[in-house]
Amino acid sequence: MSTFRLSSFSVLLGAALAACGGGQPAPEAPPAAPSAEPAPIQAPPAPSAPEAPAAPTAGAPEPAAPKKTAWKDMTEDQKKEVMKTVVFPAMKAHFQEFDAKEFKDFTCITCHGPGAKEGKFKMPNAKLPKLDPKDNFAKHQKKEAKTLAFMMEKVSPEMTKLLEVEPFDPKTNQGFGCFSCHTMAGK
Repeated sequence: MSTFRLSSFSVLLGAALAACGGGQPAPEAPPAAPSAEPAPIQAPPAPSAPEAPAAPTAGAPEPAAPKKTAWKDMTEDQKKEVMKTVVFPAMKAHFQEFDAKEFKDFTCITCHGPGAKEGKFKMPNAKLPKLDPKDNFAKHQKKEAKTLAFMMEKVSPEMTKLLEVEPFDPKTNQGFGCFSCHTMAGK
């Protein structure tokens, strides 16, 4: 009976080992013989694109954009930076488009006057043409209709946009308009 038990035990042990993946490991393949040719050079992997920011989840509030400083609250250095990087390039393009010959040498002096050479940018500039607002600028309408239209339809609205200020409101006498740059005739 002991032979029967030993034989049964061997069968059970063999079955258990086979079921568990036991047994002898598969022989490894012999290493490849060295080749006379050099291994091909593989290009490094392409850099991955930066991950896009995660999309906001439904119902989640959008992060607030940084609040810009209002023109009236800017320091002189901040205003100079805006004039140099935002206003000047745009206005130069508009004035040269309007009259390439007259505004060929458009500089800060064109609007701010000779004081700009010394860093003085006070506005309104008395060196610019003096304006007479009587009868909706009738005097200027007769003599300089094209220039008046350009200033009122292009320059003034563009400046309000670039400086992010309100346009002139005759009811309140507040906002950016003709007399932000020009002085009034007779004064």
